[in-house]
Amino acid sequence: MKGISTLIAAVLLIAVTLLISLIVSTSFTSLVKTQSSTLQTRTGEAVNNIEDVFVDVASNRGRVTIRNSGQIRENIVRGTMLNDTGSLATAQDTFPISIAKGALTTLTFDTTTNITCANFNRVIVTTECTIATFDRTPKNC
Repeated sequence: MKGISTLIAAVLLIAVTLLISLIVSTSFTSLVKTQSSTLQTRTGEAVNNIEDVFVDVASNRGRVTIRNSGQIRENIVRGTMLNDTGSLATAQDTFPISIAKGALTTLTFDTTTNITCANFNRVIVTTECTIATFDRTPKNC
């Protein structure tokens, strides 16, 4: 009984292995590029800007004005106001907060025990796609 030589069998085996790995590699690369493009498009559409932060020490309130300057409706899932030591002011709003494209919304914080003009550090607003940070001096300080 005759068969193919060992050398030809090894060459064919290597060729088939390379062909299969090339097909898998091309498919995987295409999938990664597609997913990356989708993610870039989604985050490019969702842009939220913290327009204003106002600390009212007399009434123990902090207000944060946010504009959805992106191309899609977005949900604010968290808002945080911190002082220099990392203590948080209590958010008075119920999350998530839906904000339409181009719309403004205001978050309110109770600053009774831990936020003053002297120790204000930053505000962080988190949506489903983006994080916006305000670390300048707030108004009324």
